[in-house]
Amino acid sequence: MIDNHTHLDLINDSIDNIINRAKDKGVTEFIVPGITGFPQKLEELQKHKEIKICWGIYPKYAVLDNIFEKEFDNLKNSSIKIAAIGECGLDKRFSNLIKQIELFKKQINISIDYNLPLIIHLVGHWQKAYQILKDSKPLPSFILHSWNGSVEMAKEFVKIGGTISLSASALKNPNKLSELLKSIPQDKIIFETDSPDQKPDFIKGLENEPANLPLIIDKIKSYI
Repeated sequence: MIDNHTHLDLINDSIDNIINRAKDKGVTEFIVPGITGFPQKLEELQKHKEIKICWGIYPKYAVLDNIFEKEFDNLKNSSIKIAAIGECGLDKRFSNLIKQIELFKKQINISIDYNLPLIIHLVGHWQKAYQILKDSKPLPSFILHSWNGSVEMAKEFVKIGGTISLSASALKNPNKLSELLKSIPQDKIIFETDSPDQKPDFIKGLENEPANLPLIIDKIKSYI
């Protein structure tokens, strides 16, 4: 079982402990996105072959001067093998959409140049992101992390090659979740915890973590 999006570096415990608890529950692979370039705790993360490290800049940080140039230099000068570009995208909660779009497009281009999938974060701006991706030549493979948009928009993204990743946040709207699960091919749906965020009410503890993934998947699938 794969946790397709987990910020292991932001959970308040050692990487070893988090992974051991997850493995006890059958979770054996972990995709760790970056939000300001590489994730934190790189040295710890690199000790585990089960962890796939990604590089990306979250839309919140688009307003920071030269962040792309600085972090892209770090990427180019690093020997770390990355699995994907992201998480990147657009978010209506943050200012300066123009800079967000510029940053998003730059990371799309990196995913194309490096031949790596793109992990996309979207809060609002779904149509704008869709058009940006559709206009990309070639179009990179991409994952829509913790999808919270409409069913119709999800279907449009899937038509151009996207994969929908669901976290516990999808459980907030059971009717929409049920429709989504019936409308999207099963091979285009994957699952994540987005830990330490998106902790559902039925999970004990202060933080979400990868060990919770089986329970989250079971709960989501109950709406099929």
